[in-house]
Amino acid sequence: MGSAAAQLLALAERDDTQFAARCTEDRRHLAAIRAGREASAQAYFARHAAEWDTLRRLHGADEPVEDALLSALEGESLGGLLDVGTGTGRMAQLLSARAGRVTALDKSPEMLRIARARLQDLPAEKVDLVQGDFTALPFSEDAFDTVLFHQVLHYAQDPGIVLGEAARVLRPGGRIAIVDLAAHDREELRERHAHARLGFSDEQMLAHLVAAGLTPTSPVALPGSP
Repeated sequence: MGSAAAQLLALAERDDTQFAARCTEDRRHLAAIRAGREASAQAYFARHAAEWDTLRRLHGADEPVEDALLSALEGESLGGLLDVGTGTGRMAQLLSARAGRVTALDKSPEMLRIARARLQDLPAEKVDLVQGDFTALPFSEDAFDTVLFHQVLHYAQDPGIVLGEAARVLRPGGRIAIVDLAAHDREELRERHAHARLGFSDEQMLAHLVAAGLTPTSPVALPGSP
């Protein structure tokens, strides 16, 4: 459906110069909006890096989420683990004992400085800290056995692109684990905390995963409160 619409749009732009000019202007406008949101999000992360663990817990207690994640990943080694949007390195630290090697990626230098301090007791050969963007992961194809998004995907302007990148760097037979908010209407999370998405329904997540060429398993829902 999306591919067919894109083809029709391309044909219309080719045949109608005025329409093509409007589309070009719309794309510039959209790019400017996205760039502004990205800059605002990065400024937010820089301001709040030192208190990130506290802010994250406002969405829910850590323990039930971490227990559910560990249970979902139970049964085998995590192998090479990529922790996308590692933040303060909490999940990289938690999962390091079950991984052969951990790569902790974040776009924010402030976050990575905190993560480096948290992970400093791990052997140097066990962990890499990498600055990078989840829309263009700085890794080759088939680089990781496990990719983790822990409360990260709702910051993506286009989750499909992000998951497509994760699928690209995942080895055959590997796993992607996603922890995120269910769909909600708390607009203040967008306004005050730089969320690009107000959570995800199971149907939305299923569509994104399938589009990325992944085979979803059944989602696990945890109770929460406003």
